[in-house]
Formats: sequence, C-alpha cells, structure tokens
Amino acid sequence: MAHPTAGGSCRQRTKVAHDAPTNIPKEALPVGPKAKLSRSTRCPASRARTSKEEHPADEDSPDEISVAIEWKLLYPLLARGAEDPRPTDSRPIMKAHAVHPEKEFEALRAQAYSCVAETIRDCGEHAVMAHTIPQGYLERDYWESSWIVKKANSAMPLDEENALVGYIWVPVEICSPRVRFKAPETRSRLQRVLEALISRHRLAANASCEIHIHIGRMDGHTWSLWTLKRLGTLVWVAEPTLRRIRDPASPNFRNIFTWGFPLRDKSRLANAISSLSHIRTSKTHDPLLGIPDQQVVDSFRSLHRTPGLARELEAVSRIWKTTSHLELGQLLSGPEEMYRRLGFNFSAFGQEDDRARRNPRTVEFRFMEGSVCTNLILSWLTICCRIVEIALSRQDNGFYSGIRLSLQHLAEIEHLEMTKWFHSVQLVQGAVFSNQFKDLMKEFGVPHTEYEAFAKKIEQDWGHTG
Repeated sequence: MAHPTAGGSCRQRTKVAHDAPTNIPKEALPVGPKAKLSRSTRCPASRARTSKEEHPADEDSPDEISVAIEWKLLYPLLARGAEDPRPTDSRPIMKAHAVHPEKEFEALRAQAYSCVAETIRDCGEHAVMAHTIPQGYLERDYWESSWIVKKANSAMPLDEENALVGYIWVPVEICSPRVRFKAPETRSRLQRVLEALISRHRLAANASCEIHIHIGRMDGHTWSLWTLKRLGTLVWVAEPTLRRIRDPASPNFRNIFTWGFPLRDKSRLANAISSLSHIRTSKTHDPLLGIPDQQVVDSFRSLHRTPGLARELEAVSRIWKTTSHLELGQLLSGPEEMYRRLGFNFSAFGQEDDRARRNPRTVEFRFMEGSVCTNLILSWLTICCRIVEIALSRQDNGFYSGIRLSLQHLAEIEHLEMTKWFHSVQLVQGAVFSNQFKDLMKEFGVPHTEYEAFAKKIEQDWGHTG
C-alpha cells in the first residue's frame, strides 16, 4: 500500500483543489435525484417519516443497531518555503500548494480533504469530499455507502498548534458511513481506516475537537417510543458518571468550542424540574404509578425516598408521560439554539430546525473529547452502543442495575459534596469518580478492556483539579 511521499501532494496530483465529482467511485453514487423526486411526489416526506416511526417496541433488536462516527480534527499542511517544525516525525507532511494561504484557503482545504479521502480509499472504502458532491445530491445520500470528508466547524488551532511555525492548520471532519454494530467486521473495518489516517498524516486533536457517535437502526427506521423513553431514563440518571470522561481542566469542559451541554442542565426537562420549588415525597404522590415499564419501576421502588430521589422520579415520570417522538425529542432538548443539541442529543426526534428534520433519526453521543487514539475512540463507540443495547432489551438486567447504581452515585456525590475533605483532597475525588465509572461499566456489561483507559483518565484528570 503506497504512502504519500514527504513534501509531495497526494499521488502527486497537480489539481487537487479542483477534484471533480468524477473522482467519486461509481459504485458509491446514490440513487439519482430525479428518481428520489419522483418517489417523493407519490409519498410525501412527512407521511414517510410517520410510517417509519410507527412500529412496536419488540421490533427493536440489538442486531439492528447502527453506528457512525464523526471525528473532528486538524490537518497540517507545510507552508511554502517553511522548515518542518517537527522533522523527527516520521509521517510525511504535505506541502501546501497555495502561494498565498490567506487568500487561497479553500484550495488548501480541498488539498487536505483530498489527502484524507485518498487514504480512506486505499483502505478499500468509499470516500467523498463534501465540496465535490454533485448538484442534486446531499450528504445524506452517501451515509450508507461512503466516508464523508468535510469542514469541522468547531475545530481551530490553539496555542500548541500555533507554536508549530510553518504549519497551516485545516479543520477536517471525517464521518464514517452507517455500519452495523453487531457485524463481526465492523470494528476491524473502522480500526483499519482510523489507524491508516493517524499513521499517514500528522492529524491533531485539541480542545476544539470532539468525537461524536450516532446510533440508530440499520433499516433507517426510528427506534420505538418505548425504547427511546428507556434510553432517555437511563442517560438522565447516568449522565454525571458518564460525562466524567471529560477533562475538567480542558478549555472546552463547559462547551466553549462545541455544543454538547449536559442534559441535566440545559434540556427542557432540566428547566422544568429546576423550576419546581418543592417536590412531594409522600407515598400519596407516586410518579411510578404512571410508568408502564416494570424495570424502571423496580429500579426506583425499594430505594429510600429523599428529596433528591423525588426529583429524579419526577424527571423520569415526565419522560414516560410523553406521547410521541416529537414530544420526547423536544423535552430532552434545550429551547435555545445553542442548547438544542446536548451531550445526549435527541434533537433529531424533536425536529425543531432544518438540520434536525433532514438528519437521520439517531441518538447522538457528543461529549467525548477529541482524540487521535484509535483504541480510545473505538472503546467509546462500544460503550455508547452498549448503553443503547441495554435500553432496547427488556430482558437485559444491565438496564435495571445501571439505573439503581447511577441513583446511588448521585446520592453518594451529594453526600460527599457536603463534606470538606472531598474537594480539599483532589486525589480522593479522582479515585471516587473513577471507581464509580468502572462500577457502572461493569453493570452495563462493558468489557474491562473497553473502559479501563477511561477509568485511568478520569482518575488522573479529576485527581488534579484545583
């Protein structure tokens, strides 16, 4: 497998900036736009969406879980006449074709995209650059067949990247096609592409970059409302434990660069719960009576009623009172644009803007920090898919035990935050958070090899915060 040569362009192309749509593999082209238009005249889009949402919960199966990665990065090109700021890096560095980078940044972007797409194709995959998609086609027409290379809106060079004088940083987002999570070849297929990109290019990930995981159904249908309510319940109570994979010292910890705010802080559900001055804890007011899912009821039933638990019960009760995908999607999204797509993103079901309406009906996990570590990315993908898997299976005890453990974690932290030593001894905080994460992963049935690195990261990151 040929590697690009140091200092050269990808395959020594002379017109990288003008790659035409003919560079798209023929077999990757989707159904023509005219055919799509003729179908839409027979079946309105709104009616098609409704039919996809109306199926019983028992049709949701772990075998139907689809997954796709959105990987935001920075791609370096070497400015003309500049010395390589990292001469010991064995990976090749592409020389920028543009003479005036400030005036020709679109050409530089096309050059970087082309190099990324070529590496993906060398792995036996289809790849398309967003700016070369033919007129009449949309990105969604390629979701099933191709990797898509495009601009990463949030990514930008920060101090560490700007210190490397001579590099021109191009923000790049690399989106995988939708693949079947349970397929035996899926992990190796994704790993082959990620490792090829990391080993051939000097890709960087800083605080402005993130990993987003989209999870849906392979047939394109929407998860049943029952499944989404179970998933909403689970991530609501488990969010504090799961979000500790984020470094509290990161400039993006509070979502300065990327919008993925906590569900428990910025959703309509969070706003509704926080506005309640008092939530009754008496047995005469039992929110569990309105919840038809026995696993949810059992996970709360025997726990000691406290004001904190009463608040969690009220939140979960409101999730289960929703009567449509639209209502649930909006409840679990924020009312303002910047809070529409939260760390657990249900906005595709709320359909409150054009982006949500045209996107696939997936739940998006969008709070993993940017990374160029293949194993860490694939481990997070496995964790996210496992969370969805236990939510859609009513026979999986991980759902019941995961809720109970998450509620215990919330109570533990509430108690520890009332003590002085918890925040004064940071190493203790890191160990507590790490152990909670490990225990939750065990209840979810996640293999040790998939969560070990995250547990170590949590202990280190949270053990050294001031």
